[in-house]
Amino acid sequence: MPDDKLALLLKRFALAASAHHEALEDMDEGRANAQARMIAGLHGALLRLGPAGRDGLLALIESPNPVVAGMAAVYSLHLDPERCLAVLRRIAAQPGLLGFRAAVAVERWETGDWTPPPGR
Repeated sequence: MPDDKLALLLKRFALAASAHHEALEDMDEGRANAQARMIAGLHGALLRLGPAGRDGLLALIESPNPVVAGMAAVYSLHLDPERCLAVLRRIAAQPGLLGFRAAVAVERWETGDWTPPPGR
């Protein structure tokens, strides 16, 4: 049963990351904020699962979907900065809002202005 719970939380994290990105692209602040709260809650639930949850979240940084990989990297920076920054730098090279947001995350980390996302 714990593996089922982990799989469900990871799937919901990926879906919420995609929904958050879509809301930002649509400039729908209310929907984006609602998805951000959901992502934060899912992040907390994953961390409460211990090493399996942390490992699952880190596995999402390898997602072929850059939206999911980027969100997982942002929420996992404190777990594995080197791997997460590599993912964020790769995404930062992309055009548009997704690339811009990844570049800002990298910049904030490198300048020491990083504020961990809620849910930790």
